[in-house]
Amino acid sequence: MDDAHLRALIGERHPVTSPASLRRAEAYLIEQFTDLGLEVSTHSFKALGGTYRNVIGVLQPTETGDSPITRCIGRSNGCPERGQSPSPLIIAAHYDTVEVSPGADDNASGLAVMLEVARNLRGVPLTRSVRFIAFCLEEENLVGSLAYASSLQAAREEICGAIVLECVGYARTEEGSQQKPPILPIAVPTVGDFLGIVGNATSAGLVQALEQAAKQAVPELKTVSLLVPGNGELLPDVRRSDHAAFWHHGYPAVMLTDTANFRNPHYHQPTDTLETLNLAFMEQVARGVTAAAMALCSITQSAVRSRKGMSFWKEAALAVPHLATLVAGLMADRRVPAKAKATLAIVAAYLAMPFDLIPDFIPVLGYLDDLVLVILVFDGVLNQIDEAIVAEYWKGDPATLQRLQAVSRRAARFIPYWIKRKLFGPPL
Repeated sequence: MDDAHLRALIGERHPVTSPASLRRAEAYLIEQFTDLGLEVSTHSFKALGGTYRNVIGVLQPTETGDSPITRCIGRSNGCPERGQSPSPLIIAAHYDTVEVSPGADDNASGLAVMLEVARNLRGVPLTRSVRFIAFCLEEENLVGSLAYASSLQAAREEICGAIVLECVGYARTEEGSQQKPPILPIAVPTVGDFLGIVGNATSAGLVQALEQAAKQAVPELKTVSLLVPGNGELLPDVRRSDHAAFWHHGYPAVMLTDTANFRNPHYHQPTDTLETLNLAFMEQVARGVTAAAMALCSITQSAVRSRKGMSFWKEAALAVPHLATLVAGLMADRRVPAKAKATLAIVAAYLAMPFDLIPDFIPVLGYLDDLVLVILVFDGVLNQIDEAIVAEYWKGDPATLQRLQAVSRRAARFIPYWIKRKLFGPPL
């Protein structure tokens, strides 16, 4: 990776002790977004007795109107109705620093990767917009990202998800170079050469999309993923960046990180300089995020089936084999309520039948029984059972899972609540 962005950005960028440098970083990001052909704007907010700005560069979708809608990771109403524009994907990094530190890893590395991803995506056919956002005052309790996420909620605007780059430039190969945060519920390698992917249950699909993209496009990039319960309240170390602002307002978001002070001895120190960064590791991260963005937004990556004429409902019917695997896994899981398991047992018995109630060779009607099954079970399973549990057992395309979740919620509104309660019990 070219170090030009790093050389331009590295230096203390603090609102009190180095406000001029903070403004220069803001101007540099506006210039770079403009040079990349993005639609540039700023989001202003009041803090610390002054006005500060988040810098936004938007890469617009190539096609609109009847373009196929790609993966939707957001909340239940995050997938648009026909005729609406698909919700945007956000890729973000903060541009301020703490006092004294020149902020190479924290967070010029994140900014440089974000700019590289923006460059990589130019010319890629997209079905949704990508918003590249440089947040200000992350080091002051996430003030900038909280203001932005709050504005999204006030406008009732949905997003596909937010990918937040937080310290992504420090990697080592020595044994013992990685420390484990306290009370973390997963095993962590003792060599600091991996990228951490941190999400919550709402963001499970986004985490999976990033894992798959990195594995396929950048097999040499090691990743370690963590899904935290709730918004990570029990694990404060996973809430230390702008992704937590999106969690706070109910939006799906992930943090990509080299784990900061659990690996990097220069974290928040005057020694956080360019010489300490691993540019090859940063290049791998940029390639991985680019691949994930393409999978989430690209026509060529995500819409081949739609261009061949596959309707959503046929896609739902073809999900039945994966549904069988999902049902089997949930039936064996102790965390799933007994009443839900009883209903799932009926579903499993139906799936094992050698015949359908309506044979599939009958046009349109042949899929009807399968579709009713998909709608009812997906509404009962995905919306009555913890999403993180469901994600563990779903073996199909995450895009299909997310679309089935959204559509089943809408379709199931026509099924009386008492019936769903009888089948699946009260929501968890």
